Amino acid sequence: MTTTLAYVTSKKYLPGRKFFIGLSVFTMFFAGGLIPNYLLIKSLGWMNTMWAVTVPGALSIFNMLIMKSFFESMPDALEEAAIIDGATPFQILMRIILPLSKPILATMVLFYAVGAWNAWFGAFLYMDNKNLFPVSVYLRNLVKGATGAEAQSADEQSQVSSNIKAVTMVLTVLPVLIVYPFCQKYFVNGIMIGSVKG
Repeated sequence: MTTTLAYVTSKKYLPGRKFFIGLSVFTMFFAGGLIPNYLLIKSLGWMNTMWAVTVPGALSIFNMLIMKSFFESMPDALEEAAIIDGATPFQILMRIILPLSKPILATMVLFYAVGAWNAWFGAFLYMDNKNLFPVSVYLRNLVKGATGAEAQSADEQSQVSSNIKAVTMVLTVLPVLIVYPFCQKYFVNGIMIGSVKG
């Protein structure tokens, strides 16, 4: 969703381009609010489903603006050559633009993965079934239970709480540390060098 919106709004010949960008930026600053979001998810029948936690965060306007800037920096000659060869806009996006956009795609995957991994409030709000809780909600409940657990003394309670918080932080950071080295090679600039011959 982020890629398609960013690609469309990066085209200066799009009718109403400024309106769509302005509307998108407006939603970034003025959200609907917690109660309307809850009522919307409930009316759609998404309570206790994965859609309740995936769809609301599927499009980030901030990430879309970053991708739009990346697409605007690509040379127009790539698209012009593809149009002369008879490619449709969808074919241009899938066969030319996306293969050359590995750095920004890897960055967006990392942003969305970290955001989804750390997100607990949506699942906490929209899910009642404990079997459907993501790891972040489980870890949050674990920390909350550790800080409120009854121990024999205040020192023991403080030690147990500190240990569980430390383990929770390690478990929270570990998957990102494992994934990041695999995405790092795509962050290197210069992938466009040589793609357009003079």
